Amino acid sequence: MKKISIALVACLAISAGCTNRQVQAEVSAQGFLDAFLANDYDKALQMCSEDFKGHFSKAVSGFRDLDSDIQKLLFEQCALYKAQVVASERINGSDTFKVNYKIVKAAADSAIFETGVINSSLLVVDDKVCSLD
Repeated sequence: MKKISIALVACLAISAGCTNRQVQAEVSAQGFLDAFLANDYDKALQMCSEDFKGHFSKAVSGFRDLDSDIQKLLFEQCALYKAQVVASERINGSDTFKVNYKIVKAAADSAIFETGVINSSLLVVDDKVCSLD
């Protein structure tokens, strides 16, 4: 009986660890997406893996070169949307998670609120975004 209890406790501990890692991956993805939609690229960059930082920096580098009026317009348009993490899954038993998300209108009464404007995913490793789908 004692062996069964120890095995049960071990299984629960492993399961809790998996769940915590998965939840943390989702939290990291949500933070990255929120920063990205807020046009806070410096904050989003801090949430990227070392390998992905260069790609991300290159992708958003043009934003800083835009006219301030255009930057303001983009900021206003992005504020109309929000990101929602919808699911995540561990890949091959590793610490890599595929986090699925959708970008939706921020207003709950929007007709496209349920389906989303963009449905995509990103990879999170050790709580850092490492690639976009």
